[in-house]
Amino acid sequence: MKKWNKYILNSLLVFLLALQCSGQTETFDIIRYTPPAAWKKESKPGVMNHLQVNATTGSFCVISLYASAPSSGDAMKDFDASWKELVATPFLVSTSPKTEKQPTAEGWEIVAAAAPAKVDGADLYIILTVLSGFGKTVSIRASLNDQTYMTDLSALLETVELDKTKPVAVTSNKPANTNQSATGKFGAMIYAAPKGWSHQLFQDGVVFKPLDLPAGEHLAMQVMQPLNSAGTLEQALMTSFDEAARMYNGTKMNYAGSGTPYQKTESKRSFFGWEYIRCTGGIRIGNNEYPPEFGLDLFLIKINNRFERVAVLKSRKNCGMSRYYADDRRVYKDAIDDFLFSLQFNDGPQPLIGPGNSRSNGIQGLWQGISLSTTFGAGIRYDVFTPVFFSNGQAFFGPHFLSGGLDGLDSRIPPELHRRDWGTYTFSNGKGILKMPYADIPLRMEGDKLVIRANQTDHRFYQLPDVDGARFNGTYTLEAVNGKIPSVTFTGDGRFTDQGAVKVLYHEYIDCINAALLPGSGIYEVKDHTITFHYTDGRKIKIAFLGAEYSRSNPSPATILMSSNEDRLVRQ
Repeated sequence: MKKWNKYILNSLLVFLLALQCSGQTETFDIIRYTPPAAWKKESKPGVMNHLQVNATTGSFCVISLYASAPSSGDAMKDFDASWKELVATPFLVSTSPKTEKQPTAEGWEIVAAAAPAKVDGADLYIILTVLSGFGKTVSIRASLNDQTYMTDLSALLETVELDKTKPVAVTSNKPANTNQSATGKFGAMIYAAPKGWSHQLFQDGVVFKPLDLPAGEHLAMQVMQPLNSAGTLEQALMTSFDEAARMYNGTKMNYAGSGTPYQKTESKRSFFGWEYIRCTGGIRIGNNEYPPEFGLDLFLIKINNRFERVAVLKSRKNCGMSRYYADDRRVYKDAIDDFLFSLQFNDGPQPLIGPGNSRSNGIQGLWQGISLSTTFGAGIRYDVFTPVFFSNGQAFFGPHFLSGGLDGLDSRIPPELHRRDWGTYTFSNGKGILKMPYADIPLRMEGDKLVIRANQTDHRFYQLPDVDGARFNGTYTLEAVNGKIPSVTFTGDGRFTDQGAVKVLYHEYIDCINAALLPGSGIYEVKDHTITFHYTDGRKIKIAFLGAEYSRSNPSPATILMSSNEDRLVRQ
């Protein structure tokens, strides 16, 4: 494939001439051009694809024209950013290719480069050309495995014209502010972009991607055009899944055991008052005999006579004997759920319930005690429960506490995902009712104890103390794992050194997606029954810290209970 290098400069020179030509037959964003005849055309938010596949020889070429974005003012910086996003990351090639750079008579600067790549063992070549000028930048990428397609590629480039005056299509391609989410609108939808995700707004959709996604993985959340239909949520879901599969040029797969391409939830009404349904399924993307598998999830909301839609496309990977999707990482899953369940609409209903907090105030706050638990297979048994009563009338009552604690939690979202452990409560004059999905449970106060009468039996709970600003001092260990003793050292000035303990406390059993897999050091803080480990390498790990058996007067206790499982750390 080395002989292909000569085509790079040729393509660039052709492109220089292309900007002086006219005769466009199609328009995409600020680009006017004539595509090769008889090639298949596919439009997606922010990108126009033209592809040709020879089923007999297995040769193919895909030419992708990407919508304009704001320029950094430096053509090489624009190219480097585009190369990383469109070539280096998805195809796992060098981040520093040999480039060709030329100005044009019209005032544009062009940077081009090429690189060989492998996809599922097959050789192909990637050619990227980036144009910058007039506050804009545009990228055109070609992926091909046969040099005969260079003729068609050159022919397309010869017809390209760029509109200097039209505004850019991508209004934002930056992560949300560190401290708050960036808000935006698409049609009647009002959204909050996830923190740390890129945010690209196009004429026909919005695309979000995590900026720290590991190389070789894919995860994108995409707001689709609304579907105007008088049908049911289930009917709209079926139509939308088919449309999304075509949008990603994918082949639908059967969901295990269902005989359908996806598994759907029952339709529900969210705390924002709108009715919704969601599904998870899979598609294969590519032209090989066994193309790679991707997860495809859809989220549909019914607003008046239309359906608002969000698709999530995610790569699937192997990790030893386990498999995972990119959004199995908790930080990504939480970001997606927070985004979906915070959507609002200009013509939508008002929220049914407002946000709440767990600050101790009367019955509000955390309590702990023993109660009967009914589990599949184990029947009825006693478990430790840590009920939480929020200021907005919500309540959590389950045997497994929230893994990341309460810091930064929107208490309205977890009930959308796990309704059995969430309910509402009323309480006055020492008595009240806890309304859970399965029963109404009486409450009463006896002195400083809260009595919860579950399963016709009184269970007494004591209130856990506020632990904000807690400090620890000493080295603490967990039980040995594979012959190694996990430990973490705390200092009273808020620093820590982790030697495997946080990995265990995080309770993620697939190493490839365990954010706490590697040891490290940094600073820690305790807030709202959460201990957050801020590593010097940029990681931020949240672990539940309920505060049971902890006293501020003793920062070096013999044991510390930490995590939602209340794992026991022993001082050395």
